[in-house]
Amino acid sequence: MRRLQLLTHSYWPESTPPQRRWQRLTASLVEEGWDVDVVTPSPDPRLTPDRGPAGEPPRSAASGPAGERVLRLPRVLLPNSRMGRFASDAVASLLMAPRALMARRPDVVVATVPALPVICAGWAAARLRGVPLVVDMRDAWPELAREAGVRAGPAGRLMEAVVTGVQRDADLVVTVTQGFARRLAERGVERVATVSNGVDLDGVPSLEHREREPGSLRVAYLGNHGESQALESVIDAVRAVHAAGEVTVTLRLIGSGTQKPRLQERAGDCPAIEFHDPCHGEAVWEHCRWADTLLVSLRTDWASFAWTVPSKTFELLGLGKHITAAVTGEAAEILRQADNVTVLDDAVLDDAVLDGADADAGSCPRTADRADRLAATFTDLARDPASTPISRSGRRWVAQHADLPGLGRRYAGLLADLVGDTAETVDPRARSARGPIDWDRLWICVCTYRRNDLLAELLTSLQAQRAPQRPHLLVVDNDPDGGSEETVRRLWPGARWVHQPRPGIAAARNAALDALPDDADAVVFLDDDERAHPDWLAALVRTADRSGADTVSGPVRSVLPAGAPAEAAGEGFIRRIDFPTGPWRYRPATNNVLVRADWFTGEPAFRFDEDFNFSGGEDSELFGRLQAAGATSWWCAEAVVEEDVPAERATREWMRARGVRAGHVRAKKAVKAGKSAARITGEAVARIGLGAGRVALRRLRGQSVTYQDSLWLREGVGMVQAVTGRAREEYAR
Repeated sequence: MRRLQLLTHSYWPESTPPQRRWQRLTASLVEEGWDVDVVTPSPDPRLTPDRGPAGEPPRSAASGPAGERVLRLPRVLLPNSRMGRFASDAVASLLMAPRALMARRPDVVVATVPALPVICAGWAAARLRGVPLVVDMRDAWPELAREAGVRAGPAGRLMEAVVTGVQRDADLVVTVTQGFARRLAERGVERVATVSNGVDLDGVPSLEHREREPGSLRVAYLGNHGESQALESVIDAVRAVHAAGEVTVTLRLIGSGTQKPRLQERAGDCPAIEFHDPCHGEAVWEHCRWADTLLVSLRTDWASFAWTVPSKTFELLGLGKHITAAVTGEAAEILRQADNVTVLDDAVLDDAVLDGADADAGSCPRTADRADRLAATFTDLARDPASTPISRSGRRWVAQHADLPGLGRRYAGLLADLVGDTAETVDPRARSARGPIDWDRLWICVCTYRRNDLLAELLTSLQAQRAPQRPHLLVVDNDPDGGSEETVRRLWPGARWVHQPRPGIAAARNAALDALPDDADAVVFLDDDERAHPDWLAALVRTADRSGADTVSGPVRSVLPAGAPAEAAGEGFIRRIDFPTGPWRYRPATNNVLVRADWFTGEPAFRFDEDFNFSGGEDSELFGRLQAAGATSWWCAEAVVEEDVPAERATREWMRARGVRAGHVRAKKAVKAGKSAARITGEAVARIGLGAGRVALRRLRGQSVTYQDSLWLREGVGMVQAVTGRAREEYAR
């Protein structure tokens, strides 16, 4: 099953446009076979229908409405202002990346905007995991920020550079409008797709017409009360109509936002204007039933709004009520698909704005003109009761173009194409039915280099296996002198001994694969300094038989010498060992793994990349290619081997060098994958920052720092060394 990790600033049980979009998209993704993890802050009580306390995030994942796993973070509640929301999102995003990295490994990461800091967390989570990144852009950033006056100063310029940089680096950017998709393509974003906002029509009623007398009109606006909506012109229009006294127009404004106090002050004591708190569910439909026309309003002096469509648009179209629209561009085009929508003529932008001139971030500079046009429109609608009819044309258009279940299926298709998880790209061996392992064709492969005493301990533990029969043994000696032959002949007379004098661990492993017989059914890799528990091999084979997996890995328990530093203890020294038996999303290692042999004996025959001969990492590189070809991996918690860690490897200096070398290997893999030096450096900086933060946090809490805690930091340093040409081959002779 493919796994998606969604990073979002707002999710169930909140009621916000991003939440409504992604809760329904998630349901469609789950229906299409995706396993979804959602990383999100605790619910904001201001945006949650029951208005309950935010509470502490659960320590374990909670189940969401569609069966997704919801991983909560602490939420910092700050004032509901532009800067307050940005600061709250920034704090949440700082916590998102570590939480995402501690979760199950995904096949793809999706980060949602408008909470800009979230895309930084998404970029870090995707790049550190080495999986594709999808940026879901609900708004036209950074154009919208520039037009709203956020660009002033170094911080604004930095924000814009970060946003555009992540957009260009993302593996896919998904927009909600065609216009913004074209704008991103013009800006150099290579892969862009459009999945519009929409609505699940099953939850939207078809409303009936309200009979009214000539000379009266009820107008309802439901949505955000912010800078973008230009609601001051709506208030001025209704005040003007009320002062004229020719007709009666009543305006209801339902919702919240940063400008609501100013709007209330602007409305004053005008009896024709009502303000209502945000509401949800049936209460929303009651406001819509009350109204004769539903208002959609956006500023028309900001160029980015030519390709912005308010999320409420599709819901209102589905209701069938008359709509009054003060919008421009793509939003106006969509609303004109219904035959009972009045679109104001002021939705024509000035040439200066279309050319990209910055607009004032305050009130719409054409507020008076806009108010006059709205007043005239409301007056005309009020005079004629037949001017606000019910029509099902908008609902039919939504069903065809903006029904969220259908949009979710389109999203699932885009993600499947991105991760390459289609039948055409999967190796036939991955799709074949896997039967039980044939013990007569089971081979254990060990590569060795001048460690005869340790090799003897390993062979002795293999002879002590509680198994139906003894497997075949293949030992490759990478010592030019071939010094292990006598030990192998003495302890395992029937073993196949191969001499590979050419130095390099990948060369030695390939010699083992070349020596496998064509009819081999499975091959098990071990290191020459390990000892296998008596039931190790039987557990590996049993798990392979039951799962049908292509690879089965087991834990390697490190036995540390006395006096080893504290950070060496815990979590298996280098590798975690506490996974339960079952499907496993990590890459296997050759220190304890069973692999179906046809990956090595069939066509194409997979081999270790000898560019990693002296750096290490050849096993994770190979298994990465196997998994990309569709190989399935399982973990077997019962298949345990042990290794004695030499005293010289249980020092802080060796562990530091090991982490840095891991960074060298990661950078080498990135180069082979075609990544640029700038992209590798960016990932390195992210690892250094997150690693330093993790170490600092543990120290602030008075906890010991383990090898795993500092690994990100050291890997980042190693990647920088590799980019600057200072990497070294640790295993070179």
